[in-house]
Amino acid sequence: MRSSGQHGVRICETPESVLSSGRLSIPFHQNIRPLPGVFTCIRINMKSRILISAILLLCSMFRASAQDEPQFSQYMAAPVLFNPAAAGLDQAWNSALLVRNQWVGLPGAPTTQAIATELPVYRIRSGISLRVMNDRAGQQNTTVANIGYSYQLRAGSGLLGLGVHAGIASRSLDGSRLIAPDGSYEAGVDHNDDQLPVTLVSSLIPDAGAGVFFRNERLQAGLSVTHLAGSSFSFDAPGGSAGIQYHPVGYVFVSWKVLQQENWSLEPGVLYKTDLTEQMLDANLLFSWRETLLAGLSLRSLDAGRRDALVAMGGWNFSKYWGIRYSYDLTLSALNNAQSGSHELVLTYRYPLAPPRAGKEINNLRYLYY
Repeated sequence: MRSSGQHGVRICETPESVLSSGRLSIPFHQNIRPLPGVFTCIRINMKSRILISAILLLCSMFRASAQDEPQFSQYMAAPVLFNPAAAGLDQAWNSALLVRNQWVGLPGAPTTQAIATELPVYRIRSGISLRVMNDRAGQQNTTVANIGYSYQLRAGSGLLGLGVHAGIASRSLDGSRLIAPDGSYEAGVDHNDDQLPVTLVSSLIPDAGAGVFFRNERLQAGLSVTHLAGSSFSFDAPGGSAGIQYHPVGYVFVSWKVLQQENWSLEPGVLYKTDLTEQMLDANLLFSWRETLLAGLSLRSLDAGRRDALVAMGGWNFSKYWGIRYSYDLTLSALNNAQSGSHELVLTYRYPLAPPRAGKEINNLRYLYY
């Protein structure tokens, strides 16, 4: 399989055990990240020669916004992962633990863990949130931690949140396990290029995002942008340092309960994300029975309508506050023959926090904005 290369990109040989075509060629973007699989080398012929090692699985695969964002199939379980404005709008303390193993059976495939928690603060018409994500792909590991704040307004039949989050992002790269086309590795690590790290290197940068989110009993809709700081990870090498920019990523999310009966509901939804270079669309349909059992299907598509994965998901709220969800991604691309799909497990906690009501014991109107 082959796509046109740009900007002087040179791709090393990829073993035929990964793809039957035996070769990959991709357009280069400044924020390209090492993907799991086998070592593939990319040389950039610019003002100064930079050699970075990347791990490429499939040129047609777009892993969540130019390969900088972790992929989650059950994003609806924790909207604050991509939109800080959602914090507190559910009028409950919500927490979620997500664990994802992507492309199981492929060496170096992505593994991702995330924790998200959010709750309302009624006295100041606000919501607060915390999100922590860790994503490992090949020899690269990225950790992001943000604290979020959302100011809430009454908007028709629902609530509108205006939110921001801020924190840090850390990325590490194990240069000792990279392979350069002209390197020598019999007696140690010698990439024969002083722009390539030879040890474990890391970089820490600021991270921020913002969004708006509307919610009522049947509709959820939001717009958000992550990585607004636009900072670059800088990795030290013998001949200097190389930077990888953390590009902003935009999200559009809509979910609507088109049918809501006493015992069941049917809820379609979409999540669109883009970095203005590449894009991804998740379209799903969820069925809920007595707010206890959940089942659904989702179809993920990439640029130009290329289908990426079909997702089956199910869930069970096994107690008043706790629930568990599982999803399986069936890969629809040519990568399907090299791995056995993706698994995702989500543990949820929801503790209702009803807003204060008017009464004799409450005299301050700031408590009554709901």
